[in-house]
This record gives sequence, structure tokens and C-alpha cells, in this order.
Amino acid sequence: MRTAPRLLVSDIEGTLTDRTGRRSSEELLHKLKSLEEKGVPLVLCSGRDVAYQRALKERWGLDPDGPLVAENGASVFFEGREYITYHPDGFQRDILIAFLKERGVEELGELDPAKSHAITVYPKGFMEGLDYSPDDIKRIYVFLVKHLKGSHYRVLHTSASGEVLPRGVDKGTGLDRLLKLARLDPAGALFLGDGQNDLSAARMILKSRGRVAVPADAFPALRRIATYVSEKPYFHGAEDILDHFFPDRPAGRRGSR
Repeated sequence: MRTAPRLLVSDIEGTLTDRTGRRSSEELLHKLKSLEEKGVPLVLCSGRDVAYQRALKERWGLDPDGPLVAENGASVFFEGREYITYHPDGFQRDILIAFLKERGVEELGELDPAKSHAITVYPKGFMEGLDYSPDDIKRIYVFLVKHLKGSHYRVLHTSASGEVLPRGVDKGTGLDRLLKLARLDPAGALFLGDGQNDLSAARMILKSRGRVAVPADAFPALRRIATYVSEKPYFHGAEDILDHFFPDRPAGRRGSR
């Protein structure tokens, strides 16, 4: 029987929260704090910027100074410093935003103003807490693919947004850079995610002999490669996953694989 993971790496929206990122559970946050106190740190690996993630961890009662992967791998945070993971000359972000605005991106969604590296397009009203549908995400993603087809930029979607990243950047490359900086062993890691943009990090962890667990509503390709698939969605799935890998008592069968 394999030992419990020594490191927890997780996406935020749709994984530790609902798909909007605004709702989680006291049970899950208590479990995360308990694991951190036992020496199992949480590394957030998200499309969100560094400041957002640090504030979220502080609000959740977790160490805000711990290592982070931000903006889908375009930067990482370690020991008080943010490291850019791409060559700045290869991603003319302001020019690209102007190009997308000229072609009507703001008719479909709203740009995340906090980002410094990647470009994130949310459905309209997302930042004010309005709900959205998977079709809203699909329309944004199709728009980005259409207008950036043939370019060297990377276009992905999450459960909450469409993303444009510098060439060669994804959560997998960002997480690899961070773990080397922090001298953390991916073989001891458990990765939690739910979206297309989590695939690269999940594959990197699996290749390093770590483990991957996902909620029930995760992206199909992510479910297919996961070590464990919960029968519950969103943060309820994360609660189940932590109970499975870090049991306080013998657990019943709640997931598959």
C-alpha cells in the first residue's frame, strides 16, 4: 500500500471551490489546515495571479507565503519572489489584448484586469458573481481559437474562462519550475484539478510517479488519466479525495480507480 502524499497541489475554481471560485466548505478548509499543520503543504496551481492566491490562502487560514503556480504557469512564487517563466519578448500582451478587443472579445466576455502575464477572458458578469453556463465558456474558447489560429500562442479553457498563454507555457511547465526551485519531490505529490488547463500538470505529476485525483465533473481527458475519480463534484469532490488519501478512519467506497 502506498504511503499518504507528502505534498498537495491543487487548482482552485471547480476543485477547491464551486466553479465561480466563491464557495467552498468549512470541512474542506479544516482538512487543508490540518494537513498543513501535519507538514503536508498546499501548493495552489491556478490561472489566478499571485496576489489573488496569496490573499485566498490567508483568508482560508493557510500559509500565504508558501510556493504557488500562477497565471496557468506563466509565473511562480517562491520565498517572497515572483519568477516569470517565459521570455517577455515572446508575448506582447498589450498588443494582443488590443487585437482581441478590435475583433469583439468584449462582446463575449470580460478581461481579468489583475493579470500581468496570461490573458484571461471570463463570461460577462463573472467578476460580479453572476452565474454562467458551459456554453458561455465554449463561445469564448472558440472565439480565441478562431482569431489566434496559426499563432504561436497557447489557447486553453478552464471551467470558468478562456486563456491565452505565452508559447511553451502551461501549468505543467510552471509546476515543474516551481518544484525544482522549492526542491519538492513530485513523486510524493497529489494533484487535484478539474479543467483542460490542468492536464499538463496532471501528466507531469503522473510521469514523476505522483498521483492525480479529480472531482466527478472534471474534464473527460483528465478523468481518464486520474488515479482517483470522486463521485462528487466541485469542492465536495475535493473533500472526498482528501478523505480517501488522508483517512482519519476507514473510509467507504466513494470514488473509482
